[in-house]
Amino acid sequence: MDSSTTQPPNEEPKKKSEKKAISTTHRFFLRGLAISLPPILTLVIVIWVAGIVNNYIIVPTTTTVRYSFAYFMDASQPRENFVQLENLPSLEYCRKDYLISKSKIPELNKLEKNSGKRVTQNMVMSFAWVPFGDRAVPYTDYREVAKRIRASDMPTTAIGLYMELATTRWFKSLFQLSAVAVALTIVALYFLGRFVTARVGSWMVLKFEQGVLARLPVVSNVYSSVKQVTDFFFSERTVNYSRVVAVEYPRRGIWSLGFVTGDSMLEMTVTAGEPLVAILIPTSPMPVTGYTMSIPKSEIVDLNITVDQAFQFCLSCGVLVPPQQRVTDELLREELGKRLLGDRKLAGFNVQIVPPESAPHTSTIESESTTSETQTEEPETDPSHNQEQPPETK
Repeated sequence: MDSSTTQPPNEEPKKKSEKKAISTTHRFFLRGLAISLPPILTLVIVIWVAGIVNNYIIVPTTTTVRYSFAYFMDASQPRENFVQLENLPSLEYCRKDYLISKSKIPELNKLEKNSGKRVTQNMVMSFAWVPFGDRAVPYTDYREVAKRIRASDMPTTAIGLYMELATTRWFKSLFQLSAVAVALTIVALYFLGRFVTARVGSWMVLKFEQGVLARLPVVSNVYSSVKQVTDFFFSERTVNYSRVVAVEYPRRGIWSLGFVTGDSMLEMTVTAGEPLVAILIPTSPMPVTGYTMSIPKSEIVDLNITVDQAFQFCLSCGVLVPPQQRVTDELLREELGKRLLGDRKLAGFNVQIVPPESAPHTSTIESESTTSETQTEEPETDPSHNQEQPPETK
């Protein structure tokens, strides 16, 4: 053999040690990833759900409450009732960009004449109005809002200014306002539910659905679909997964996990000629979705697992097997023993089954010897008898 093609004897152990080190590093990395991913994914899901709740529930509710407060607090007036005067002092946060009411000009001139001095900031504050589009708001309200927010965040409309004023004057912070808004929403939903539960409320809702929403071309289809989904999730009828079973699906020989949801329909049961069970066949890794099927009771197998364990089995795609369902030699022998012998105590297979009294007891060895003796005692038959005899000639 050529010496150039042969490898030194020390290279093979070196390569094995390198492969072992790489596999160890890979295993440690996967182990660290398996430990860190669950809390990270949990945190991401919680943040995602919190963002959805905040954007679609808390923010609209808070905005509605702020607008309601601002509507009743709004003291703005049309801008055409005001004029801008010259030679007036600058004011904080708005400088000289403010207006004076036409009806207050004589009073301001009289005040200036009585004082004998030019109009000061303190004198003009009660007469100043800050323009906001086609409206004007009192300077005192504007200054209260300008103290708490930046100039870049200042609203551009009068109602927006009073929404900020309602937050700062009555609730001190937006978080407190959001908490109050959510609490008010919960209380409103409670009383709305009580009203709808009553006969008058349910009658009014039914008339509104049939008389208004059902007649709109596009809205009727969308509303009916959404109502079915919301009635399923928020009605008092809950889906009770009381049993976990196994069924042969999608064909014979392939077993699938299923949740029993109740009895099937009457006409299907009558057609089948035997009791049917409604079963949800979940899909992995989202067991909340799947297929609803009606299967005969005789074709389902009850499993000794809980609903939570079945959900874990589906979420993990079969990786997380319940401890009592793991296939081991001991459990397999026990289950086979129970099925063959029908008793938990007879699961070790070291059991002597007593035959019926009417049948004589004969051991296997005796039966074999008897069979052999019978075969030896049988007389040998002449092979010539088995041959066909030629026909006799006359």
